[in-house]
Amino acid sequence: MFDPMTLLAAPFARGDLPAPGPEAPMAVLRARPPSAPVFAPGDLKCEQGMRPLHDALAQAGFDVTPRLDAPEGAFAAAAVALTRAKAENRANFARAWRMTRPGGAVLAAGAKTDGVESLQKDLRRVIALDGAIPRDHGRVIWARRTSDTPPEFDRWIAEAAPAIRVEGRFRTVAGAFSWTEADPGSQLLAQNLPPLSGKVADLGAGWGWLADAALRRGAPEAVDLFEADAAALDCARRNVADPRARFFWADAAGPEIPRGEYDWVISNPPFHEGRAVSIALGHGFLEAAARMLAPGGTFMLVANRSLPYERRLNELFGQVEQLALTPRYKVLSARRPRRRRA
Repeated sequence: MFDPMTLLAAPFARGDLPAPGPEAPMAVLRARPPSAPVFAPGDLKCEQGMRPLHDALAQAGFDVTPRLDAPEGAFAAAAVALTRAKAENRANFARAWRMTRPGGAVLAAGAKTDGVESLQKDLRRVIALDGAIPRDHGRVIWARRTSDTPPEFDRWIAEAAPAIRVEGRFRTVAGAFSWTEADPGSQLLAQNLPPLSGKVADLGAGWGWLADAALRRGAPEAVDLFEADAAALDCARRNVADPRARFFWADAAGPEIPRGEYDWVISNPPFHEGRAVSIALGHGFLEAAARMLAPGGTFMLVANRSLPYERRLNELFGQVEQLALTPRYKVLSARRPRRRRA
């Protein structure tokens, strides 16, 4: 898998830039656990809001927080590990610029499929770039922070920041799944939910659209939102004001997921790692749902029609049904979770 952290290290390894260290750590937004020992833990101050990546960085000894709100000029250098989200990438570069003191380096690294070339073109319109190193189907680019900030950077930050964008009432943030509209798959799942009762879990709740719909279906006792993306979950806290809702920053495969507690689990599972389809990622959500349900509970999910989840569901549950089918999506129901020895 492509490692932006190794690419970020290239200008320092070549001597193009002074290397960070404990006396002058570099801020890294959307940091990842390096696949090779290219940075020591004391070299970096990391921001990572995805729970599994955050926890992996912490376990490796890095100083990491879900949101790095540093004062202007706090760091000698700052960097961005790019994601698939163009608006998030531009905003993070602008934030990194503000965090860096004048004269310091501001870097960005990512795969071509993560839009590094697009970001490079956008930056060239507003600032002078100092260098670029292409490598491994990606690129690291950097610039020297000047004493002024281009007005475009303020606009990029504002465009990506949490704001009400959907249906006139839902707050979303750049980088979150389906941040400009309610996902059609989630809408199809909501249309097929029966009246809910008891305890409900929304696994992979995002910014809360599906949980909000679940609270309006029947009279559930509680709806617990489990979401690995801290920024999306912060939006969900604002979007789902019902006192029956609780919020958990949790990875579906993590130890925070409770066992045997829920009458219903609903989910629109993710199935991409980067731009690659990952059936294993989706399977992880199916397995988590089976663990979360009480013996008489029901799991309902929506998935792209082409995803072959039925075989794994039949291994995990005693009864599996297809409730809806469209040209793009299918809604599946699974009951009677099979208990396995720990």
